[in-house]
Amino acid sequence: MGARISRHFLLLLSQIRHLLPPLPMAPPSPRSGASVRPLPLDALYEVLLRVSARDLCRLRAVCRPWRALLSDPHFIAAHAACHPEPLIVATHHTDGLAAGHILDIMDLSGRVIKRVVKPESLWAGRKGWAITAHVNVVCVLMTNDMSYLLLNPATGAVSALPQGLAEEHSRREQDISDCRHLVAVGKVASTGEYKVLRVLDVYPESEWEQLCEVFTLDGSSHARWRGKKASPDSVDPFPSHRVTINGIVYFVLREIVMDQGVVPLRIASFDLETEEWRAILRAPLDLLSILHFSLASLNGCLVVIHYIQQSSSMDLWFLMDFDKGLWAKKHSIPLKSGFFYDDFPVRTLLVLNGGRILYYDEMKLLRIYDPKTCTSANVAEIGPYCEIGVYTGNLLSLPDGAGAQLMR
Repeated sequence: MGARISRHFLLLLSQIRHLLPPLPMAPPSPRSGASVRPLPLDALYEVLLRVSARDLCRLRAVCRPWRALLSDPHFIAAHAACHPEPLIVATHHTDGLAAGHILDIMDLSGRVIKRVVKPESLWAGRKGWAITAHVNVVCVLMTNDMSYLLLNPATGAVSALPQGLAEEHSRREQDISDCRHLVAVGKVASTGEYKVLRVLDVYPESEWEQLCEVFTLDGSSHARWRGKKASPDSVDPFPSHRVTINGIVYFVLREIVMDQGVVPLRIASFDLETEEWRAILRAPLDLLSILHFSLASLNGCLVVIHYIQQSSSMDLWFLMDFDKGLWAKKHSIPLKSGFFYDDFPVRTLLVLNGGRILYYDEMKLLRIYDPKTCTSANVAEIGPYCEIGVYTGNLLSLPDGAGAQLMR
């Protein structure tokens, strides 16, 4: 084990070893006057790896050597490998009751471990809300001027995206504040780049249309929004009808549902790598009401959630083969009530050990569904959030200084 510890780590461990209580190696002998021996470096390293991230965050306040040790990227990576349990990220409306908070990081029991607060230097009199949260990036739409801020919970960095339309669309003389914004963030697997996709509903004098634009988060000062070809069929603007999976953004298509008519549920998808729209996907369901469907990601698979009011349940349809359009209904989960709201749909979050499904229901409860017993158990009541998802990073990678609060 010691050979795998870097020299930098050994130096830090030796600096802080005297701050830890010694480990008795053998009972002291009155005759020899033997005393307890200090904890070996390898043993100290192993002990620290087994301490929870929440407690290690507190230990950072002991002294500068402790902070340096517990902030070391190599230690954080090793600690994450020993603690694979995912965390939950839940975002607030920045002009709501929790006006000072952007998002909460919670464990699977619903306990808030860290809270990221909004930097006043960027917010100063502005209002907005988080419109999308994907992996380690949260996008906030500022309602004052319809601009975007991106927050990286892992680093605490906040950056502003360019305002206005892409050059390809600038001739439309469209005020962007008059547009309806649908935004998604995703990571391109081949390059590791993060990209932001936005679809804008615009209302020119002639007729309504949608614009499609892409922005690459490469850190360069010349980066800009790039106008792209819009989807052949317009996508639905509701946030629950959009999900990003492995660099592909899926949208439910906007359909006109007549009183007596039934139309098929269709799904469009945009490839963030090629920056092109893919073939339209037909779901194995009919669109009876926009409130009865949402999209989700489970284990990297596209899932259509069908809310059934009559039976107070939701069916989970998994996409098995995109090219063949094959779907399979794998679960039917009972719900507390039969009332569904598009601004607060049930969110399936992740699959746990044994195939159990963690989800956030319409009663603002975090629950776990066990497919073996077909029953759900309450985990915690966590209150209303505008976005909720899975945080795949390690708690130690979250900032400790300004912009973050460790919950005691």
